[in-house]
Amino acid sequence: MSNVTQQQYREAVEKMIADYKAAGPIETKQRNYRPVLIGHGWCTEVHRLAESSLHLVDLGYAHEALILLRTMLETTVSLHWLSQKGDSGALGVFAEGDRLNRAAAADMEKGFNVPQDLIDVIKNVPVEKTDESEIFRKFQAQCDEIDPKRELYSVYRFLCGYAHPSSVGAFAFVEPMTKPPSLRSAPKAQGSMVEVTAAMCLIWAGRAFDEMINGKPRKQFLRSVARELGLKPILGRIT
Repeated sequence: MSNVTQQQYREAVEKMIADYKAAGPIETKQRNYRPVLIGHGWCTEVHRLAESSLHLVDLGYAHEALILLRTMLETTVSLHWLSQKGDSGALGVFAEGDRLNRAAAADMEKGFNVPQDLIDVIKNVPVEKTDESEIFRKFQAQCDEIDPKRELYSVYRFLCGYAHPSSVGAFAFVEPMTKPPSLRSAPKAQGSMVEVTAAMCLIWAGRAFDEMINGKPRKQFLRSVARELGLKPILGRIT
């Protein structure tokens, strides 16, 4: 990986985005449409976030692009988890979404003048807790199922430092080598973090979704890109 240049990562990201956009109609596996519906949305979101990140880099906002990387990685891991769980995972995602909607409705009912018919519609949706919905509720649990060494979760926690108010984000605008430390109007350069993370997520999200559809149409393409970059071709145990 160390021999791959920042430009090569970027070209690979652009190539994967273009290939995804050019993909033909998707044929789902028999009786497996629910996870595909979710997986398609998540995979598309990862590709759009990657493309948006490159636009931010070009405009001089690489630091701000790091915020998108956190969502990109989280969505990629969840997509891989979903590809492993199949329909039970999809039902868990729906159940957790219903739980969150009901909790939000209860809070809004107390503090805002929300139309009662809207509150009733949300609160009347049955919520069924499952093992998968409990795992999906806790991102660390998803990471642990895929990577017991917690390397994935460590990267996620690092990126959270840029997505939330933290010393990590604040000190990107501080020059500690001067005495006293000086303040910067522009953040420190981030090197190739955006391009590398985007490339990993596009490969892993693409392969996870590929497992959910007939024929695995992008498998060989994504594996070849992974080889070019010296990156792991897929998360978990799928080959």
